Amino acid sequence: MNLQIFLLIGVSSLIIFSRAWAELISSLPGQPANVSFKQYSGYIVTDSEHGRALFYYFVEANSANPLSHPLTLWLNGGPGCSSLGFGAFMEHGPFQPGEDEKLNKNSYSWNLESNMLYVESPAGVGFSYSNTSSDYVNRNDTTTAEDNLQFMLNWFKEFPDYRDLDLYLTGESYAGHYIPQLAALLLDYNRRPNVKPIKLKAIMLGNPLLDTEISLNAAEFLWSHGVISDKMLVLRRTVCSDTRYITEWIHQNLSKECVDVHWRLNNMLGADIDLGDLILPNCIVQSVGAQSVSLGQHDTIHAKLSSRVAPGDPCLGDRVHTYLNNLQVQRTLHANTTHLPNVWEFCSRALDYQKESIANNIIPLVSELLKDGIRILLYSGDQDSKIPLTQTRIIASMLAQSLELVSLGEYTPWYDKLQVGGWTQSYGKLKEGKNVTCLTFATVRGAAHEVPFTSPSQALTLFRAFLRGYLLIRNQMLNA
Repeated sequence: MNLQIFLLIGVSSLIIFSRAWAELISSLPGQPANVSFKQYSGYIVTDSEHGRALFYYFVEANSANPLSHPLTLWLNGGPGCSSLGFGAFMEHGPFQPGEDEKLNKNSYSWNLESNMLYVESPAGVGFSYSNTSSDYVNRNDTTTAEDNLQFMLNWFKEFPDYRDLDLYLTGESYAGHYIPQLAALLLDYNRRPNVKPIKLKAIMLGNPLLDTEISLNAAEFLWSHGVISDKMLVLRRTVCSDTRYITEWIHQNLSKECVDVHWRLNNMLGADIDLGDLILPNCIVQSVGAQSVSLGQHDTIHAKLSSRVAPGDPCLGDRVHTYLNNLQVQRTLHANTTHLPNVWEFCSRALDYQKESIANNIIPLVSELLKDGIRILLYSGDQDSKIPLTQTRIIASMLAQSLELVSLGEYTPWYDKLQVGGWTQSYGKLKEGKNVTCLTFATVRGAAHEVPFTSPSQALTLFRAFLRGYLLIRNQMLNA
């Protein structure tokens, strides 16, 4: 009898052990030596009937006690672009592919401050997939948010130790849609009877698309940077604005006037300028075996990065593309287990995302989240003309005014390593005799649409302040 019990316990322990370690990454190909933190990756099923699963890459905090740090979810935008390729390997993950096919340590990795969870969402992006072909057609904000919620609930079942940690939601560009809608569903989930609440604390959005009527108007920004002529500025103001162009594109009724102005604008810009970063150079020499980075049909919103990342390293995108298409890398990541018919791409060609979702105004939802006590940081790289800082600043001011938030100090520079990192304004309210920060807007000096690409140190400083609830004031971070 005792032997039977012993055998039963042994088998049970083996099952539990296998579940806990099945998705552990022993070591990524080319990974540096002496890595102390653990990494996990794999799939979380969000709809077993459809066979739909989202791919994730999870990096524990680089700390002796990861559970003493919060959990941060990162989503890239698009719609349809990879959080693994952009966020993890090109922005603020622990490693970046080097020219020698080895991974270099990222000194500004966000896992220095938090446990980091990167998710390729929705299904059809990167390694995420569905066995039901209709799941790739007419995906929209609602279905994406519901899938992301289901992912989080199921991921916590696989990683229960992280269920009690403070949760922060972060992302950039079209994640201005993804993140607030996921946050709203998480709060709704917490209101259900007999559930253990998820500890959602705050949201951080970089160069976010929040409203096509405001976010995308870039004519004045381009003109002020000397990129377009006086005549083109007048054409964008009077004949076809960015808002009109995207609205006509969404409804598939582009007018001759808008097509003509758009063509003339592109001709004026030239082929060698990325609207996401007006000052970065092109990648002149591609890495051996690299393939071009394609961002698919949604380049109007999230125009292609063109394999460019930071001064001195403009070809990193090519190396990331090569690395994630390496079969040994995919096996180590427990990725592409269903043998997808296409190579891994930064942004999906297979996903047919509903254009009407792009026109959704997210500002009222952000307002509701602020009312619910969710702190929000909106930050903007000041060299981005896709979603210019001017437009995000307008939205931040609108939110503060409508919610009757007070300015916490003047609009002021903030510092990173004794250098001006950008400029910032925080808004809050009086609570129990103390000013409490609710909303912060910050620019990042010299940064692109994907801020951590071009300004990793500044991005880490912002992230650290965000997690700790600090105000960025001159060269100090004052606890708010």
